Amino acid sequence: MNIDNRQHFRIAQVVASTGNGGLERHAYDLSEGLAMKGHEVTFLTTGTLAPRVPKNVNVVELPLDGNRNNPAVLWKLWRELNNGQFDIVHAQGSKAAQMVTRLSWALPRHLKTIGTLHNQKKNIAAFRKLDHAIGVSNVLSRDINRKNCTTIYHGLRTDFLRQEPMTIERSGRPVILAVGRLVEAKGFDLLLSAWTDIEADLLILGDGPDQEPLKKQVNQLGLEDKVVLLGRSESIAGYMKSADGVVVSSRREGFSYVVAEALLCECPVVSTDVPVANEVLDQSLIMKTDPASMAVKISELVADIRGWRKKCERSFLFAKEQFVYDNMLEKTEVLYSKILEHRHQ
Repeated sequence: MNIDNRQHFRIAQVVASTGNGGLERHAYDLSEGLAMKGHEVTFLTTGTLAPRVPKNVNVVELPLDGNRNNPAVLWKLWRELNNGQFDIVHAQGSKAAQMVTRLSWALPRHLKTIGTLHNQKKNIAAFRKLDHAIGVSNVLSRDINRKNCTTIYHGLRTDFLRQEPMTIERSGRPVILAVGRLVEAKGFDLLLSAWTDIEADLLILGDGPDQEPLKKQVNQLGLEDKVVLLGRSESIAGYMKSADGVVVSSRREGFSYVVAEALLCECPVVSTDVPVANEVLDQSLIMKTDPASMAVKISELVADIRGWRKKCERSFLFAKEQFVYDNMLEKTEVLYSKILEHRHQ
């Protein structure tokens, strides 16, 4: 489908969160790319996120960080959507989808509604009430469980691949990298418990509220000579290019950017059973979340780094096709066009 021959769209991106994770990163990147392609994009969001919105995107600050059922907040959102002369309203995440769903009956008839599910949630009924839904992994699309649903993986800007390999100190053991915000969902506590039985060094990149508890756990387990918490870094690709492998220990994910980044860097990956790892990795590289099982699986892989890499070769190729920015933009444009195609008949 040639998007260039179609009209450009007026798009409202609704983001009701206040975080700084994958959902927000995706919404910024998608909006910026759509605006660069000539679409008129307006970001309706919270006061926390408004300053971070790309400069080529319109911003409307709303009190969306409050109660999702607050009539005053819903009225303000409705007013913007009703007066904005949009073609599409795209709700990013569960909260935004629920708010847009609540208003859908009162929106202009021509306005099409889309919602993207970024993480596994218990209540996803709202995504079945919009005109179309997007899952950022096949697992999430299956959870949504409706005909009008499309999987569109997050796409990464590949300029990060220009980073030079980092110089890291080696003790003679393999060096394994873990990356992510230091929170319970990422399972770093499980990984540290497993590491007592693994003959490899572990570098952890990231910061967050669990930093001090994790440092304490390292000391309690006597792992000071094998585990280093490096904090946040802007050189993730550089570390991935130098490490022997990447481990993802998450208890839950919607789309693992770390898996995508590692595969694009052609660094071997082992992961717990979370999207998108469980869709693109060899099944022998998917491990359980208990420390004992992690220790067995990781020990097996670090003993044969070359074999581990060979198991990832197909995943490296898949990532280069599917986890890139231009692919994400094109698939989203095609979906928008398809939903609005009746206007061109």
